[in-house]
Amino acid sequence: MTQIRNVLEIFGIVFLRFRYLARIWNVWLVGVNMGCLYFIQHVEAQVVLATTLIAVVGQGVIYNRIGFTRLLGITHIMWVPMFVWMGTRLEAIAAQPELATWLAVLLATNIGSMIIDATDVRRYFRGERAPHYAW
Repeated sequence: MTQIRNVLEIFGIVFLRFRYLARIWNVWLVGVNMGCLYFIQHVEAQVVLATTLIAVVGQGVIYNRIGFTRLLGITHIMWVPMFVWMGTRLEAIAAQPELATWLAVLLATNIGSMIIDATDVRRYFRGERAPHYAW
């Protein structure tokens, strides 16, 4: 129950407390990642869903221990092996244009997010450890 509350608080912070542009970015990020539900019959979408769920659970654990800190984005590192694996499936993906388009948008969006996350995680390890948002 605590884990569910933690995840709901994280989403509440992201969607209700972030500044306007950051909120818009996060709506886009979540929307693109949840596009996996449209393509769920494809193994790639199933992997995106599983990776997303694991990341969200990881964020809930971090949030429970240290609050809404810059370290939360470290869970998105799991996208790297996911996209490396998808790179081995380019021929199968290219044979399905809608899936390929969504995955290209997903890749671009998640790379953008990982750049933001890397900056935040670096700032965390350089000393900015205080929670910067609270529910």
